[in-house]
Amino acid sequence: MSLSSAFEKYFKIGAAISVFDLQKPNRIELLKNEFSSFTAENDMKPMYWLDKDVMLADPEKYNLNPVINADRAVPYLELAKTIGMPMRGHTLCWHNQTPKWFYYKNYDAEGELADKETMLTRLDNYIHAVLDFVNTNYPGIIYAWDVVNEVVDEGDFRKSIWYQICGFDFIRQAFKSARKYAAPGVALFYNDYESATEWKRDFIIANVLKPLMEDGTIDGMGMQSHLVMDHPTMDEFKVALEMYGALGLEVQVTELDIHNADPSEESMHALAERYKALFEVLVNARKEGKANLTAVTFWNLLDETSWLTGFRRETSYPLLFHKEGEKKEAYFKVLEVVE
Repeated sequence: MSLSSAFEKYFKIGAAISVFDLQKPNRIELLKNEFSSFTAENDMKPMYWLDKDVMLADPEKYNLNPVINADRAVPYLELAKTIGMPMRGHTLCWHNQTPKWFYYKNYDAEGELADKETMLTRLDNYIHAVLDFVNTNYPGIIYAWDVVNEVVDEGDFRKSIWYQICGFDFIRQAFKSARKYAAPGVALFYNDYESATEWKRDFIIANVLKPLMEDGTIDGMGMQSHLVMDHPTMDEFKVALEMYGALGLEVQVTELDIHNADPSEESMHALAERYKALFEVLVNARKEGKANLTAVTFWNLLDETSWLTGFRRETSYPLLFHKEGEKKEAYFKVLEVVE
């Protein structure tokens, strides 16, 4: 039994992969054998789509019409096509990993910031270009997009350059454009971390999700779920999951890992039990109709490739597999939930 087959009647099981995974046949086999969905970890973020050389060579010509280069995205789309596995698109609009020059008049980062009308037009045309490329060349491959990523921070909207120039309207425009240009049936998500934290959960529901629901442009909430061993509690996670579910939106766990820097047997057993408790919450929410949970995506395939080691500045052991696909206790504990 694989993860994907075990949870098939509940939700997709996905993983984020990188360009380094694409170069390792054994990792692609692991993806094929255990998962039913995948996400490009970095290479479909704005900085990798935007064609800097072309745009900066003639900024006046492309001032309102960003040019894209799909070279970084194509290997993932080709893989999905080859192995017949659907993808989550990540992410169309994010304050991070969007180049600074993109926000400026004539793309001159030494000059003045562009005005709101210019930025909203650029955003619309950028999303149009990306979705048109995918729809034309890889129809049916991407089943969901993270349209906007991480706009809430410190009790309010994040004071990103996007927000400084456009306020809430950049969020509204991104979803409006995605709805206009996405293929029929593709689900559109807002995605954020710490989304089980009470203040953030409530702010997202009131100030992000409900306004977009009124616009008719959003389909789902993405709970990133970069957890640690003692936060959040499973009760906190369950309440948040059910509150998002009560809105009538799809819910997806989009970037799951549990940071643990202790590789001892005792600690890895505790990690396994925490994963089991989490998947009990997820499966029960689905069984009981408390949340239309449609996918759970782990953020990376292996402990050794986890982004957390760099982010936390200590070696992390946060996933279900290690080395080159060896199953950890956590893997078997997760399967116990549906056995």
